[in-house]
Amino acid sequence: MVTITSRDRGQSQAAGKKKLYSPRVALTIAGLDPSGGAGIIADVRTFDAMGVYPMAVACSLTYQSTKGLLGRHDLPPEIVIRQLETLFRDRKPDALKTGVLGRADTVTEVARLYRKHSLARLVVDPIAASGDRKPLLEERGFEALVEHLLPVATIVVPNLDETSLICGFKVFDVNDMKAAALFITRMGAGAVLITGARVEERGRDMAVDLFFDGHDYRVMRYPWMEGERIHGTGCVLSAAITASLALGKDLDSAVTRGRNIVRTAMEGAVSPGTGVPCADPLTARHVIKGEKRKGNK
Repeated sequence: MVTITSRDRGQSQAAGKKKLYSPRVALTIAGLDPSGGAGIIADVRTFDAMGVYPMAVACSLTYQSTKGLLGRHDLPPEIVIRQLETLFRDRKPDALKTGVLGRADTVTEVARLYRKHSLARLVVDPIAASGDRKPLLEERGFEALVEHLLPVATIVVPNLDETSLICGFKVFDVNDMKAAALFITRMGAGAVLITGARVEERGRDMAVDLFFDGHDYRVMRYPWMEGERIHGTGCVLSAAITASLALGKDLDSAVTRGRNIVRTAMEGAVSPGTGVPCADPLTARHVIKGEKRKGNK
């Protein structure tokens, strides 16, 4: 007769236990767009498309569809704090991004927790209004964002309107973008990607973005896409940069990759409702697969 002890049983169970894969994790701290075209749903879809495990914390619940924004309900900061503290006690994300934060005190608390937990690789999408120009951040909230969140950002990704709000002067062309990028890095941000300028070059309209890493400027161009406004492009771009940083890419590569992915997502835009089409990050999977193939050669 063979006697099986509790120690033998424990060793047998340990030997048979499969070692689980621990993926890279990206966290979005933003608002909920129920249509899925923007906010934390668009961020999660982008993280997933890029092979990064997504986590999400909601700060604001919006009432919107593809037809536009009707309103929002900002969660109390203590609710946001509890969500974040619970996650951080378990695991720190490899990179994180912020989007719609809603309230000034929420902005301040997110910045405080970022410092408290010694987090890294923060992408700030300084969203102040929806595409139809309805407010998504209280006025004092934007002041708090400039004072508390921008100084700890790895990179800030504003459009032209957001850039003008941050800097206090209108931004129209590439020279304005360069002055604004320098202004924002002097606030403490590590780098800036300003998006959305429309510039005519040799008789063609071009979409121009400016990347400034604190030392060098890089002007990036694509042919301007005519047609309807596409919902969620800023979210997909900032999420793609966040996912790339979570995967260990350097900032320059993350920006290049993010722009390629959002461009593909715009070209493959879908119409989940009867209103504005939405950028679809899942259409960029072939771009990502192509990068992996090149990397394996």
